[in-house]
Amino acid sequence: MRTWSKLLAFTIGFGVLCAAQGVTKETPITVTLQQQAPLSEAQCPQTMNFTATVHAAAGAKITYRFERSTGNEPNDEATLATGSMQFADSWTRGRSGTIYVRFHVLTPQDVVSNKVTFTVHCPGGTG
Repeated sequence: MRTWSKLLAFTIGFGVLCAAQGVTKETPITVTLQQQAPLSEAQCPQTMNFTATVHAAAGAKITYRFERSTGNEPNDEATLATGSMQFADSWTRGRSGTIYVRFHVLTPQDVVSNKVTFTVHCPGGTG
C-alpha cells in the first residue's frame, strides 16, 4: 500500500510541476485565409482585402504575420480570447501581375494557411 501512496504522491507532484512550468498538451492550431472580393478590371491601383481565421485553444498567445510574394509583413502577437480569431490585411497594387498572400502562425506552433494567388490586370499593361 505504501508503494501506491508514494506513486500517487509522485504523480500528483509531477503534474503540479508540469502545470507550473506550462508543459501541456498543445491543441492543434489551424488557419484559413480568404480573399474578400474578386478583383475587377477597374482602374489601378486595386486593393485586395484578406481575412485569416485562426482556430486554437482559448487563451493561446500566438506570433503571426501575413506573407506576400513581394515580402513579409512585420511579426505581430495576439491572445485568442475564444477558440478562434480573425485577422485582416489589405494590399493595394498598381501593377499587373500574379501575386500571392498567406497567413503564417510562427509560435507556439509553426502553421501556414492556404496560399491565395491572384492576378491583377491593370488597364494599359504592366506599368
